[in-house]
Amino acid sequence: MRTTNGFILLGLALGCNMSPPPGPASSAPGAPPSAAPASSAVAGALHIGEPISEAEVLLADVAKDPAHFSGRPFSTRGVVTAVCQEMGCWMEIKDATTGAHIRMHGHTFFVPRTASGHQARVQATLVASGAPAACNEPECAPKDLSMLQLDATGVELL
Repeated sequence: MRTTNGFILLGLALGCNMSPPPGPASSAPGAPPSAAPASSAVAGALHIGEPISEAEVLLADVAKDPAHFSGRPFSTRGVVTAVCQEMGCWMEIKDATTGAHIRMHGHTFFVPRTASGHQARVQATLVASGAPAACNEPECAPKDLSMLQLDATGVELL
């Protein structure tokens, strides 16, 4: 599916009020994003953003020792419990014990708005508490402030 920059900008104006970075156009809101090859790819999964290459850790381990994960990428997984319904610029995942609010790095890619209920693998970095939000709209803020805040560079929906 091809989109025009005008459609993307209209979606951004209605959604998170952020302009995409210069470069190739990203997927339109709600449209399946383009696939990205990954060496750790799971057959039949939807790959969005950069390939996932980092070692996988539990969200609970990140929550127990955030200083250990600060400033370095890692991958994790969980079930998608919520997605930005404006454009797919954030999602929330939860594993057995811990949840995370995940923003899509720099609005360079988006997750499908229908991703809730799917298992997701995410490559991300931990966002320091008190860091400015990537989006200034109220719908972009995490509903549960106790959740981990992650900045994703790659997502794989299973």
